[in-house]
Amino acid sequence: MRTITKVSKQKKSGHRYNIYLDGSFAFGVDEDVLIKNNLHKGLTLSEEDIAKLMDEELLQSAYLLAIRYLSYRIRTKKEIELYLQKKEIEAFIIEQTVRKLVNEKLINDAQFAQSFVRDRMNQTSKGPQIIKKELIEKGINVKLATEAITEYSYEKQLDKTSKWVNRELKKSSKHSFQRRLNNVRFKLMQKGFGQDVINDTMQNIDTEIVESDERNALHFQAEKLYRRYSKKHTGFELRTKLKTGLYQRGFSSNLINEYMDKLEEKM
Repeated sequence: MRTITKVSKQKKSGHRYNIYLDGSFAFGVDEDVLIKNNLHKGLTLSEEDIAKLMDEELLQSAYLLAIRYLSYRIRTKKEIELYLQKKEIEAFIIEQTVRKLVNEKLINDAQFAQSFVRDRMNQTSKGPQIIKKELIEKGINVKLATEAITEYSYEKQLDKTSKWVNRELKKSSKHSFQRRLNNVRFKLMQKGFGQDVINDTMQNIDTEIVESDERNALHFQAEKLYRRYSKKHTGFELRTKLKTGLYQRGFSSNLINEYMDKLEEKM
């Protein structure tokens, strides 16, 4: 048996105490561990008691690390586990720490998932497929992720995609309107929206575009093609190359023919 001969508060930390056994410094403990175990001068401790205190101190240290980590934002169980692993906390301490945090409702994966979906839905242009993938990467199981993503209803998705597409199409561009439509469709897929939402979005958008804008874009692309092909081709071959290139870039046959007629007059 060993006897506590001195208990003193650490100078650099007001919540930690130094414990002296038989006249020599033995270990430091958090204030909560001190109070819980009623550590005081004159108390005798067995080696088993000391080992138990060391485990409690490790658990308290891990708990405080996790609390500090949680103070920035809510976390998943997996995020807490990975964080404590990086701090080289032993597995059994991590397990006990996470269990304590769950019991105290400081970790709640279902609540995290719902909050995460709402934040992504309101603050980004990401679709449900990408958001669900992010949830799973953060350690949320598939069932919880699937349940949480229902918050992102079809109507909310359609509203989000429609507004985003309209903003994109209002930007000035040197490309054909059709190519721009194909581009926004592809980007919506990358953002994680399903084909049903994308199709409805594309059907409902205002496809009217100022004719002069489309004509200017065609002239811009035609001039690029003309500079490229006129170096090696003339006459019929040149006209064929130009028409083919403009079709591939999504311009209508009417505008292409109009441009080619004017070009014929110059040639």
